[in-house]
Amino acid sequence: MSQAIQMMNEWLQHRTVLEGLLAKIDDKHIDFKPWDDAMTLGELALHIAGWNDVFVSMVKTEEFTSPDIPPCRTMKDVRDVVSRFTEKTKTTFESITDEELHIENNASHPRLQGPKRNYLLAMYDHEIHHKGQLFLYARLVGVTEVPFFR
Repeated sequence: MSQAIQMMNEWLQHRTVLEGLLAKIDDKHIDFKPWDDAMTLGELALHIAGWNDVFVSMVKTEEFTSPDIPPCRTMKDVRDVVSRFTEKTKTTFESITDEELHIENNASHPRLQGPKRNYLLAMYDHEIHHKGQLFLYARLVGVTEVPFFR
């Protein structure tokens, strides 16, 4: 199994849990945010999915451009968009070769510089960080049964 596929499988374990968590959240909580300047619950879920697709795509394109995230009015909309991003990201992940992971990237951010593998490591950390926030959001809106973290 290639290194890229191993990394994808590790990521998918977290994404599956994220999708399971989102399934437990009612529409009335889509706009919940725990403080004034926070992302809403729906925005945070879309942020994870959209930006993680950007990180994975950067291995192929080196382009750091904002993801195209459509507006969502219901949690079903959010879940559908997250699912579409998951499939898109998975497809890109499957096209990455181990050789590409070792090519030096063109990142301007010092913490991303080095081999393109760094983009995938950043994506993984990004998913885990924000998924942890969503677990807290879910608890704050009353979700009592949350999935295991991985």
